[in-house]
Amino acid sequence: MIGTLAAQPGLADATNSHCSSGELVVFSCDTGKKTVSVCASPDLSARGGWVEYRFGPVGAPELVFPAARSHPRHVVQAGTWGFSGGGGAFMQFSKAPYAYTVYTAIGKGWGEKSGVAVLKNGKRIANLPCLGPVQSELGPDLFGRAGLDDQPDAFELP
Repeated sequence: MIGTLAAQPGLADATNSHCSSGELVVFSCDTGKKTVSVCASPDLSARGGWVEYRFGPVGAPELVFPAARSHPRHVVQAGTWGFSGGGGAFMQFSKAPYAYTVYTAIGKGWGEKSGVAVLKNGKRIANLPCLGPVQSELGPDLFGRAGLDDQPDAFELP
């Protein structure tokens, strides 16, 4: 698969994510003036733990979802893709009528893509690509550890 798919999420690096010390950075990147992060509890497993989507300026996220910490099977769809010369993965957080999808992928002929896509009523209204380094542990190892089913058709790569 791709180099960003890893077995265990890393501990937070507070300098470029919304994740606090002791939380796991599942995904984080700068989109310009704002940062998107997916943070998780260190005890994330198929039976316990939580994940949160956070977006906004570092240190002052404008959106944190879900409002109450919850196991990802209650708030997330996740999937992986296989591409010629690479692959990718995503996590989608739904808060009707919106869905926020963080993704990372690499493919032969088009290179690397990562960012956050925003959908309203199933239609993409924004795609914010990552600028600079990306922290990502998205992939089958993390999804399996968290007890998430692989749903590759739940999101189309922008």
